[in-house]
Amino acid sequence: MKKRTIGITGLVLLLLIIAIVIISSLKSKTDSKLPFEPVDKKRAEIEPYQNLVAIGSFHMIGVKSDRTVYSWGENTKGQCNTKDWTDIVAVSADDEISVGLKSDGTVVATGLNDLGQCETGAWTDIIEVAVCGTHVLGLKSDGTVVATGKVIPTDGAGEETIETRNEMVKDWNNIRHVIAYKNVAIGIKSDGTTVWSDYISGMPYKNMLEKGSYEGWNNILEIKRKMFYWMGLTTDGIVKLSDKVGNKTAEEWKNIVDIAAGEEHYAGLKSNGTVVAAGSNDDKQCDVKKWRNILAIYAGGYTTIALKEDGTLIFSGDTTKTITENPEPGQMNPKEWDLF
Repeated sequence: MKKRTIGITGLVLLLLIIAIVIISSLKSKTDSKLPFEPVDKKRAEIEPYQNLVAIGSFHMIGVKSDRTVYSWGENTKGQCNTKDWTDIVAVSADDEISVGLKSDGTVVATGLNDLGQCETGAWTDIIEVAVCGTHVLGLKSDGTVVATGKVIPTDGAGEETIETRNEMVKDWNNIRHVIAYKNVAIGIKSDGTTVWSDYISGMPYKNMLEKGSYEGWNNILEIKRKMFYWMGLTTDGIVKLSDKVGNKTAEEWKNIVDIAAGEEHYAGLKSNGTVVAAGSNDDKQCDVKKWRNILAIYAGGYTTIALKEDGTLIFSGDTTKTITENPEPGQMNPKEWDLF
């Protein structure tokens, strides 16, 4: 009698396991067939969410529903001093700097200011901001661009080589999107072509400002750059990668409406709200296959972050390398943020 009871129990457990496997398989197949929306329609829907969150080196900020700002992380240069910010509609962050765009077109900035990076007080009519460790870019409603910061060469190069970084962008026009990277300004024009200005090559002897465009990059909607991982998103949902990126997996992706780049990985948001990622997965930063109902994606260091339809954030990877475990007192953990 005892043996028969054990046998029946074992059979029930086996059937239960089989049922779980079948249900999981069916769910996986259903998820993989989530319908794709047209790329242009979906991109227009998620556009307002693209700049609600920004990630620096060891801090991040996010716009609340009341247009004040969450901040979390190290505050070595005052980059988390955002508690007095109001009426913010978009943010940008990098290294030890945070920038906020207000609804009236003015800009606030806090953090590292050794080169005048945070001197945005006189700006008006701004519709987008982008920041890096050396400067801030502001896109004006007329398609022109302004920049903060100045170029100071290393010792011995001569004071006559000091220039303001506004020289990088003073001739730009018809710009619809800006990207800031150390010593570099990138602009996407209204026709989908690109322009860039670069102060790196001539340093430290002369500040030879080089300018150009990314040949063959047309119909560009977005560019994200982090170390060697930089990528472009076209209007038809295709990803382009720079020649320096060894892993070309993203060039096979389709129906992409948003992109993000970390130190050693990159990610793409598909028009059905799912996410794909490629590159190093040593810290599990590419474990995004189960994500659903995503509105925007962000990356920093060894972390991928996504904004869900309910206004909360979801994380993959080692957040301690990006967001730090040493926040300022009183800060709210980003895993508890409610953005809308």
